[in-house]
Amino acid sequence: MPTERSTYRKHIYGKIKDHKIVWVGSRGCDAIPLTDFKNHIVSICYGSPAQHEAITEYTYEEMMNHRVNPYKYDASSDTSEGIKELRRILIKELEEPCCLIPYKPMAFIDTAYFLHHKHTKLLGLFSEFQHPFNHKTWIETALHDNGIRVIPWRYLEMAEASKQKIYRATMKHPIMLRVNAASAGPGLVRVDSKESFETAWDWLTQHHAELIAFSPYFSGASSLSVSATVFSDGRVSLHPLSLQCIGVPELTPHNVGYSGNDFGIIHELQDNTINQLEAMVRDVGQWLASKGFIGAFGMDALLHDEQLYFIEANPRFLESSRMCASVDQALDRPDVYMTHMAAFLGLPPPPQIPLRELTKKQPQLGQMIFHNTQPHLVTVQKLDEYQKLPFGVMQTPKESVSVAPGGQISTLNWTEPLLHINGSFNETGLFIADTFLRSITLYPQGLAPEQPKRILK
Repeated sequence: MPTERSTYRKHIYGKIKDHKIVWVGSRGCDAIPLTDFKNHIVSICYGSPAQHEAITEYTYEEMMNHRVNPYKYDASSDTSEGIKELRRILIKELEEPCCLIPYKPMAFIDTAYFLHHKHTKLLGLFSEFQHPFNHKTWIETALHDNGIRVIPWRYLEMAEASKQKIYRATMKHPIMLRVNAASAGPGLVRVDSKESFETAWDWLTQHHAELIAFSPYFSGASSLSVSATVFSDGRVSLHPLSLQCIGVPELTPHNVGYSGNDFGIIHELQDNTINQLEAMVRDVGQWLASKGFIGAFGMDALLHDEQLYFIEANPRFLESSRMCASVDQALDRPDVYMTHMAAFLGLPPPPQIPLRELTKKQPQLGQMIFHNTQPHLVTVQKLDEYQKLPFGVMQTPKESVSVAPGGQISTLNWTEPLLHINGSFNETGLFIADTFLRSITLYPQGLAPEQPKRILK
């Protein structure tokens, strides 16, 4: 008997026929949900190969024996042979009828598409058109004017007077500093002392920031993430909600850096909070559509003292999209990859249920993402314990691959809640993290090997 998922997939197939599906992005493993289609799948990515039998893949990582930091890496400024080869491969793959799906719009994808636009369906936005949606200040001020509660940022020019004003605020209470167009981890820094302030100001200077923002630091808050797709008429398809793991120093070099998701602990949220979150993400999606944006996006919100605050809208797929899709698949629902494709193919969104009902049905799944927290390149050696780990582990690079500072080392998957509702590790999360760290050794290039830091209570 046809299901909601199979029926929706059939509608999409009716539009794409036997076209090859070409995925271009940061991580090859993000292409795995597309294997639900029987079409030929090609993945062209920077790193984290999918290693899936149904995917033909090409990665910068395997060509160069190097894993980049996807949050900072800029393909447009890379002149290496690896990125040149990826461009040649992409152009070659598009010589036959294709559906081209970018993780996020990029200039070199545009070039390849325009060379073969007559027989290629671009299921994504033109990069120059998408660029404004990365401007956080523009989005949050517009949403605030539309009645959405946002973080109470104060905006200042990068000047000596601003430096003194922010320093005085820091001496009273911890604050958050942010540049206006960067992903959350590298674009944010917590400041709570004279020393951290000086470091943060140097960081802002290095970013050549013209406009900076600061706000109070919300201690003990929960960071919530929703995946969604907005269609051209403003309708929004909602996908599973998760709690984010933020700022664990053993997992990320950024003090508010993203390090994973918990789709199970969400069951503890109050219905009223989830209803407010649903209203917020639908309002955000409708605003994005009013400005011409369509497709997959993510929205982050902060829950503090029972108040919900909009943090940011990410105009792209998310690092949690793969696991989010596995949750939808377990529930036999169309996932965010399907709805993204449908939005660009002119199809309507699938039937929707309230987010609170979807949340109650979500299986207990979670992922923990380890990054290179060292300020230098490392390689990763798997010890004997690695083969005996009692949980899923993926994306660990080959021992010949150097991992850039901030680059991903491994992703761990588990079928129980990993976090407390404030985003800190529970007993299970602590056990999994510490067990994994005992199973690898990092080799800083040019330095002696070292064991990763342990995660302590």
